[in-house]
Amino acid sequence: MKALSLIEIFLVVAAMGIIILLTVPFGADFYSSQQLEANTVEAVQTLRRSQLKAMAQEDDSRFGVYFSQTNYTLFKGDSYAGRDPQFDEVFSLAVGVRASGLSEVVFSKMEGKPSATGNIILTSQRNTNTININEVGRISETND
Repeated sequence: MKALSLIEIFLVVAAMGIIILLTVPFGADFYSSQQLEANTVEAVQTLRRSQLKAMAQEDDSRFGVYFSQTNYTLFKGDSYAGRDPQFDEVFSLAVGVRASGLSEVVFSKMEGKPSATGNIILTSQRNTNTININEVGRISETND
């Protein structure tokens, strides 16, 4: 009669434990990088939508995006401080994703030129994505 001994069961459980311990960090890192990428794409789309609203002169107004560490807001008005909060659209960044760099961009009516140029930097545990806005209003993204 063949049966598994206690030592064989212990070896199988130990091997499974080692495999799990080795794969969990990779899975967590992958999840973190996917969250960062999704937030970057969404932020770029929000910036472009704000620019298009300003170019279309929606409600005869300028539009912009304000970034804080944990969220960002598409707003209507000449500045975030002077905006009409009734029209705010607030987007939360994923847990562990932080924004830094350029905090406010307002786009001009018709031309869609930004009030400020520079980089918005989104970071997660080990990864960084940069959104660049240049003087003519081109919005681009790079993964570092």
